[in-house]
Amino acid sequence: MLRVSLVGIALAGLAAIPFAAVVASGLSAGELLEAGFSGLSAAVDAVGWVLVPQIALAIAILSAAVHQIANRLAGLRAGPAPHWLDPAVESALLLGLLGTIHGMVRGFAGLSPDELQPGPLVHSLGIALRSSFVGFLIALVGVWAKARPAEPEPENVEPVTSMLEPEKLRPLRREVEPA
Repeated sequence: MLRVSLVGIALAGLAAIPFAAVVASGLSAGELLEAGFSGLSAAVDAVGWVLVPQIALAIAILSAAVHQIANRLAGLRAGPAPHWLDPAVESALLLGLLGTIHGMVRGFAGLSPDELQPGPLVHSLGIALRSSFVGFLIALVGVWAKARPAEPEPENVEPVTSMLEPEKLRPLRREVEPA
């Protein structure tokens, strides 16, 4: 049985908007593909090529963080962090650093002090800083996703120090009652 809700209809309508825009544009498939690659190339150039693998890491790390939030909200015990989370967090930091270095080199490479133009230099430095920012942001979310809450102590277990109190000590040998 199919349940139709207003929310479902609204989401379907929102999802159809890009497809309607493509159909209304009247472009051929080749023209659409060329425009898509040109836009992707411009976007990557605007933010730096390092952002592409950073996005992949961000999706993976955010999925682990959402899983962690869902477990906490459901009151479930947190399991071990996924085995890939440590390398992903470290990779996000290193990709941010690599993007910073790439942006700095790109801004200053092969230029003499007389040839420096502020526009391209500011663009390259902006790419460098955005790359660092995204890398650190992804890593911070990953560090949070790795964190496990402290386990509460069971209520019925006495601390070891209370067991050593003299009144609670028991003799090691049992007295045998005569038969």
